[in-house]
Amino acid sequence: MRELPPGLVEWAQMSGPASVLEAIRARARQGFRTESGTLRLPLTRQQRREIARLVGTAWDVSGRPLRLEYLSAALAEHDLTVRGFVEALDGKPLIDQRRKRAAEQAAAADERSEARSLLTAAGVPEACAVAWLTDTGLPRPGSGALASLAEQVAQVWRQLPGATGSSVRLGGLAASTQRDAHGLDYGEPLGRVLARLIALAYGLPRPRRAGREWRRAWAAAGVRCDDVSSRVLVLDLPLDGPAPAARLCAATPGEPVWLSLRALDGEWSAPTGTQVFVCENPTIVEAAADELGSCCPPVVCTDGIPTTAALDLLAGLSAKGLSMNVRADVDDAGLVVVEQVLAVASEATLWRYDTATYAAHLGLPDQGTSADGDTGSQLAWLRDLYRRHGTPLHEEILLNQLLQDLTASQSLTSS
Repeated sequence: MRELPPGLVEWAQMSGPASVLEAIRARARQGFRTESGTLRLPLTRQQRREIARLVGTAWDVSGRPLRLEYLSAALAEHDLTVRGFVEALDGKPLIDQRRKRAAEQAAAADERSEARSLLTAAGVPEACAVAWLTDTGLPRPGSGALASLAEQVAQVWRQLPGATGSSVRLGGLAASTQRDAHGLDYGEPLGRVLARLIALAYGLPRPRRAGREWRRAWAAAGVRCDDVSSRVLVLDLPLDGPAPAARLCAATPGEPVWLSLRALDGEWSAPTGTQVFVCENPTIVEAAADELGSCCPPVVCTDGIPTTAALDLLAGLSAKGLSMNVRADVDDAGLVVVEQVLAVASEATLWRYDTATYAAHLGLPDQGTSADGDTGSQLAWLRDLYRRHGTPLHEEILLNQLLQDLTASQSLTSS
């Protein structure tokens, strides 16, 4: 950009000229001409005088709107156009936003078409490809990222066994196509969008997490997910049925048991109305086993952020009519634990996970909200109180109280 004469820079900073130049910028953004045309601006008498310093007093005296030709002629004496002057003043070019948007829309349409072609060439039904391209989890078209992702999806799609009767494991498929055994996990964008495309193709629900819907989608395409890495710790959980989890629980009364997704696969049931306690830390389960053994009410431990196995189990228990009391550490991770449990078991209530318990631990006055409001409100109040004080409250500190709750619950059940 060329250096402007100081006098022109000073003129541009005055109120009247500044209004004119802003109107010119707006015209340029809308794709209108900058060297000719009429600016109809609500100018004060002083602003007209300021503009007239460049375009002449004859225009000021006329009282007419400012024609850009006047400004163009005045700037030509400095070997400048109106556009060139504004661009030099701003240090950047004036962009025709309408033309830019049109170009962006054309590029986006071209990329969607390219992505659709890549998918259909790999064998994806066209209707599925079109529907998949509307998914909100995809990159915005126009940058090349969508086509690149579609190319990766197409590469994997060609390797899917489909309904041939054969199967592959997800880790092996990822290793062979991505050179990374975890490249198709739910935590990877490619894994998520592929599972959603498979679900579309086979008429299944859109997988929203690495749970049953995720595994069902992959299974429909002949891909077996890892069902043994994800697990959940339980104590005295009264499961019944042919699923391995039911046999494991029945065989170990009073002893903590790790249940994998594989063990939970199959039919199982549990007595409706049974009260289940959900905690975050294995120490609680171990202490309950030591103190109460087979007399302990059912306990499910997420062992930190809930795994797919934990969420599947809790969702299943909730669907079968069991009531749940949930808690975790009062810290950032613990709040996530409880939120995720409530997402799959919305009827669950909080177990000593409230402002009164937290305030008592910190020696604060009773907050008076623990028994008020629904579960969501209670959790929000606790989150707010924790963020104001920032002191965590780990479950182990409340161990004696939690064991008392478990004992009292079992006594009520027995009576």
